[in-house]
Amino acid sequence: MVARLVSAAFASLALFLAVEAHFIDPFPNPLHRRLTGQTVAFSCYGGGGDCQCPTDLNGDSGVLINIYPGYQCAYTGGACTWDDKTGDLQNIYQTNCPTSAPCSTTSGCSCPTDLNGDAGVMINQFTGYQCAYTGGACTWDYLGNLQNTAQTNCPTDAPCSQLGSAS
Repeated sequence: MVARLVSAAFASLALFLAVEAHFIDPFPNPLHRRLTGQTVAFSCYGGGGDCQCPTDLNGDSGVLINIYPGYQCAYTGGACTWDDKTGDLQNIYQTNCPTSAPCSTTSGCSCPTDLNGDAGVMINQFTGYQCAYTGGACTWDYLGNLQNTAQTNCPTDAPCSQLGSAS
């Protein structure tokens, strides 16, 4: 009799805990963010001089999602991204990256040796902007040439027009 009561109590407790575990948020802090593996840098610019998204070919307004003012190199210890005009490091928390790597005015940008002594491989050199639309994202270089030409909702010519400007 006692064994039955203990068994029933244990089963009830197990059921209660299972139900509670199902409804409890494993990350109750809204600021909690899970980081896994090596992060890959992307040259997303948050400073001034943002481009205004043009209306797409479907008549939809766009939202600016990226501005790319630089170049990026891959290293064993992680990717590094520099501004292609000033040479300033963009992803400052990547510890293997030199803080400055300006491009040559005669030969262009090249990957410097990183702080671990590793050679880099150029994975991106692009100056342009990207807008999101209902029909898909569009990416232009700063001259306004469409980069993802298979995306049918994108104007083929959309030079960067500064936010708040009349141009």
